[in-house]
Parts: sequence; structure tokens; C-alpha cells
Amino acid sequence: MPAVSSAKELPHEFSANYALEMFGTVLARATYTLEHTEDGLTMTQSTRPAGLIAMLRNDKIDVRSDMIVDNGRVLLVNYSYTHTGDEKDRNIRFNIDWKANNKQELAGKATGIYEGKAVDIDLQNPVWDPLSIQVPIMLDANKKLPPHEHGLFMKGEFKHYLFENHGNETFRYNGTAFAAVKIVGRETKRDRAMYVWLLPELHNIPVKIEQWKNGEHKSTVFLESVSFEEDGRTRTLNLTDSPEDYE
Repeated sequence: MPAVSSAKELPHEFSANYALEMFGTVLARATYTLEHTEDGLTMTQSTRPAGLIAMLRNDKIDVRSDMIVDNGRVLLVNYSYTHTGDEKDRNIRFNIDWKANNKQELAGKATGIYEGKAVDIDLQNPVWDPLSIQVPIMLDANKKLPPHEHGLFMKGEFKHYLFENHGNETFRYNGTAFAAVKIVGRETKRDRAMYVWLLPELHNIPVKIEQWKNGEHKSTVFLESVSFEEDGRTRTLNLTDSPEDYE
């Protein structure tokens, strides 16, 4: 059954920098933010090419996910993905209108555009996009939930992913060991999977995300630095050389 994320405690606000690596080479860098709003929370992602790729391409990817809190549930209501600097129309945007049906069950309709084609999908359960899926993963990391499903917008439709908590695992980066929680999500109808390592000591912020397809490792996104407010001060952790600063 799909899991419904509780909004009793929203994920901690943060700003983080990640690197996208494929075949041992960093191809892009991205800044992620998570902010609380009056109605819920917003996540953004801004990605730019890095290294030699930056000399060959000038692509820019900007993503935004808006979520509300409704009756204790976190619900995705808006998603936009803007890709500039590429000849193909890769842009995506949709909004979701959530209502209760006559049985007081959750029902929604997602409408918008996916790569120039109309999106019009009826929904019966909360759903996510590739950015906002981090929110239920972060919220549920410490709950030891049994395997549960989430709907994830991929390739113009909502696909079902089965998520499992694989427990604690020691994660090493640049010679430093971290106690991480490993979450695995697998698409139910295809051999596509994501592996996410989160750090409880950093409010369950993802430290590494791997994408797999047909049993092959395709890409890795890993945390380089993160900043967040803690006890009235700004805490900044730089994982590339491991210093930690407070302001």
C-alpha cells in the first residue's frame, strides 16, 4: 500500500551542494534547498555542467516542488522542471488539485505539460516527483517501516516504486566514516532502482544517491557541502575536506 507521510515534523530546512558523477567523472553540480512555507514546504534544485562538460554545453536545469500540509499529510501540489540550452523540449510542469471524494477518500487530478504533451492524470494517493521524493524518504528514514509504495512521476506518468529500509550502514567519504541509513526504492514494473544514504546526525539529509537500471550502475549524486540552522546558528559542513564551521 502507498505510504502517507506525516507532517507532524517536517524535514529540517537546508541548503546543500551535490556533485553528479558518471563513469568516475563529475559531469554537473547542483544546489538543493528545502524551505518551510506558510502552507508546507518547497524544494528547489539548480544544476549546471561541471568540468570539461561545462566547456562543451551550457545547459541549465532548474526544478521546483511545492508541497502543502493537509490533515497531517504532506501533499505535492506543484512541480516544474525547466531545461534550457538544449534543442529538445524537456520542460515539465504540472499542478495537482487535491480533494476528498464523497467517501472522504483522498482524490487528486494532475494537469500540466510534459515535453510538449498534455498531462491529465487522476490520482487516488499522494505522489511525488524526482526532487520531492526526498521528503518522504527523509521523514520515514528512522521509522523502520515495512516495504511500502510511493508513486513517482517519471517519463510523463506516475510509476510505482517499492521502498525498503535496509537499516544502518557505515558510509565512508574522503576518509571520514558516517553512520548512515540506507533506503532502497525499486520500480515495480521495471528493473530500475535508487539507493539513498541519509545521515541522521544531519537531520536525515541525503549524502549519496545512486541510480541503477537493468542491474547496471548509471550515476551517483554525492553531497559536497550543506548548511542549516541549528540552535540559532548556521552550521556548515564541507565533506570535500571535512572542516565544519558555525556562524
